Amino acid sequence: MSAAELLATMSICVVSAVLVCSGLGKLAAPRHARQLFMALLPVRRGTALSLVRAVAVVEAVVGAALLVPAGRPAAAAATAGLGAGFAAAGLAGRQRGTTLPCGCFGRPEGRPLGVRNVLIGLALVGFGTALLLTSPAALPADRMAVVAASLVAGMALLLWRGMVVDLVRPPTRPAGAELSKEIAG
Repeated sequence: MSAAELLATMSICVVSAVLVCSGLGKLAAPRHARQLFMALLPVRRGTALSLVRAVAVVEAVVGAALLVPAGRPAAAAATAGLGAGFAAAGLAGRQRGTTLPCGCFGRPEGRPLGVRNVLIGLALVGFGTALLLTSPAALPADRMAVVAASLVAGMALLLWRGMVVDLVRPPTRPAGAELSKEIAG
């Protein structure tokens, strides 16, 4: 594998992993992205939640489709479209001065929308456009699924490490007096 093929493969896998994790994060914990949608768009709570879920599904599907050679051109175009949307959201958030975090991965931590989101969005537009212009024969598909799956697993563990720790750590039980206070309170 040449250096150019390796760079292309890793780029596709990283973008795939980011989109899949972002989509899954929003599906699992849509509240923060919903709040942001409500701050940026004139929509009600239920509509905002539906929009978050729709974006989340699109992100996850596009991320997975980047790994399938037959679906890659459509996924590349969709990646560019998502990037344009992220850039527009970053501009809107900066213009409105929102202090809400983007909720990109279903987490409340993070910076509010702004220049960083615009730059990430523009990078995705560039990535999607470059991928559309790349010959499918120039991209080796044999290792992409394994690399991307590894990246998704690693990113998921990093992003949601608090939940992972809670799942593997044995629950602590309050002592008798503390239990009585907890039940009474």
